[in-house]
Amino acid sequence: MKPASKTTRAAWLLAPVVALALVACGPSAKQVEAQRAQAAQDDKEAAANALARNYLQAREAGQYELAQTYGNQLLRDAPDSVAAREVRATIEDTNVKVDEARDRHRLRQLWTYNTEFLEGGGDSNVVHTASILAEKDPNFNGDQVPVKMVLRRHPKWGRSLYLVVDHGTFDCAGKCQVPVQFDDQPPMSMAAEKSDQNRQGLFIDDEEKIRDALDKVRVVTVKTSIDGQPRTLSFEVGGFDRAQLERTLQ
Repeated sequence: MKPASKTTRAAWLLAPVVALALVACGPSAKQVEAQRAQAAQDDKEAAANALARNYLQAREAGQYELAQTYGNQLLRDAPDSVAAREVRATIEDTNVKVDEARDRHRLRQLWTYNTEFLEGGGDSNVVHTASILAEKDPNFNGDQVPVKMVLRRHPKWGRSLYLVVDHGTFDCAGKCQVPVQFDDQPPMSMAAEKSDQNRQGLFIDDEEKIRDALDKVRVVTVKTSIDGQPRTLSFEVGGFDRAQLERTLQ
C-alpha cells in the first residue's frame, strides 16, 4: 500500500477544522430563540392587524355586532398592539350602537300584526291590526291581568284604537275620560267608551292622535281602572312598524 500523499493528509487534518468553523458560523441557541420569538410576534401583529381591518370594514358596513366581535377578540388577544389602540378609539361607540340595535329589535318583537279576511274576500274586505301588550307594572301588587292595545283598520268601521283586557271589564260607565301620556310629556285627557260588542274592550276616541305619535315616542301610558282597581298601562311602542299596518295586499 502506498503511503498517503501530503495533499490527502492535509485534507484529513483540515476537515475537522472546517466543520468546527461551520458550527461556529451558525446561530446560537439564544439567537434561534430570539428569531422564534420575533416570528411569533410578527404572526401576532399580523393577526391583530387582520382583526382590526375586519373590525373597520364591519363598522363601515353598519354591521356593528360583527364589528364588536372582532374588536373584543382583538382587545383580548393583543391588548398592547397598535391595532388595539386604534380599535379602542371607536369600540365604545360600537358597543352603544350594538345595544341600540338590540333594543330596536326587542321593541319590534313586542308588536304583533294580523290580517283577517272577511266574508266576500277581495283586497277591500280585509281587516288589518297591530297590537302590543302592556308592560308589567312594578308598583301594582294585585293580579296584573294582561291588557293589549290594538290599532285596527276595518273596511266598514274605519280606523280605531282600543284596549282589550284578558278577563274582567274596564270601569267606564258609558263614556269616560282616560289620561294618555307620551313619554314624559304632560298627560292628555281623552274620551273613551266601552265596546258594545265586547265588554272587555275600551275604545279611545282620539285614535289618530295616538297613531300619529307612535313614530315619535317610545312609551304610551294610559291610566284606567279594571274591576275597581286602578291600573297604569305602559306600552313600549318604539318598535312600531307603520308599513305593517298600512300595507295593502299584492
